[in-house]
Parts: sequence; structure tokens; C-alpha cells
Amino acid sequence: MEANKVSFDILAQFPALITTDRLILRPIRWEDENDIFEYASKPEVAQFMSWSAHRTIEDTRAFLKFLEDVEGKRLQIDRGIILKEENKLIGTIAFVTVDFDLLMGELGYCLSPRYWGHGYIVEAANAMIDAGAKYLNLHRVEAQCEIDNYKSERVMQKLGMQQEGVYRKRLPVHGEFCDAKIYAKILK
Repeated sequence: MEANKVSFDILAQFPALITTDRLILRPIRWEDENDIFEYASKPEVAQFMSWSAHRTIEDTRAFLKFLEDVEGKRLQIDRGIILKEENKLIGTIAFVTVDFDLLMGELGYCLSPRYWGHGYIVEAANAMIDAGAKYLNLHRVEAQCEIDNYKSERVMQKLGMQQEGVYRKRLPVHGEFCDAKIYAKILK
């Protein structure tokens, strides 16, 4: 139980706001539901995800409730990606797991296709990784993608991550377990 309290206390130190040249990373709010629905309802966004494209705003609200629950329990760190020039949430980024024994975090991200190809995920991920090293004392960051998700794989490469292997039947994608490429970066 003591280890859980330590983990909770350390996660609580992670900054609520992180700013970059073009972005603000901040906690996701209920009022973000329309921006999230706008991209989470697109099949191309959900194609390689464990979840299906949101069909109704209620699907988005269920997602927000899930985030509220895991954030409240300090099980992961989620941030909305706000494009400064539009003051709009364009995606999300998270440490979906943090292992304090191994000082390792797993990064996950999702972005509106309208903003693909502009370097926003790389910018947001670099900021999260820097904060993870500083506030969580992480020495390693991992990310994984479904084996055919070349865009996500390219993001990991741009972050300076190296492919370490392929996990067979690792990722749940639309009811099936798919092979996943695992990438990692050593921070310290």
C-alpha cells in the first residue's frame, strides 16, 4: 500500500500545464467533448486503436468518464493537445502506464487527421517525455503501435526511439489481438 501512495504522490507532481512553441498540453475537460468527438468519430483515427470510432456524443462522454476515473486514481496521465493559434483541442497524449520500479513510462497519443503531418504529435510527445524525465524521474519511455500503423511508427522514430522488437498478438484492436512494434528511448 505504501508503494501506491508514493506513486500517487509522484504522479501528483506532474505539471497540469505544459507549453511548447505551438501547443498547450493541459488536463482534458468535459467541455472538450465536441472537439474530441470531431476527430474520434472518424474511422481513420480509430483504425489502429483499441476503441471504435465514436458514433454519438455519448461515446465521447463515456471516454471522458473513463479518463476522469483513471486520472482520479492516478493510473495514467492524460493531456489534451491544444493548438495555441486556434485555441482548440486537436488530440490527446498520455503516459498510459508508469512503472515506478523500472522508472519507465509508456506513451500513447491520438490526433485529429486535420492536423496530421505538421509535427504536432512529435512536439507534444517531446514535451511529455521531458516532463516525465524531470517530474517522474523516468529513465525510459516506450511506445507501441499496431504493426501496419506506419504513421505512428514514424512519430516514434522522429522522437529518437529505436525499435526493440515485435510483440505477437499484443494490442487489442477492434476485438482482435494484433502484433505490435515496440519502440523505446533511454532518457538517462
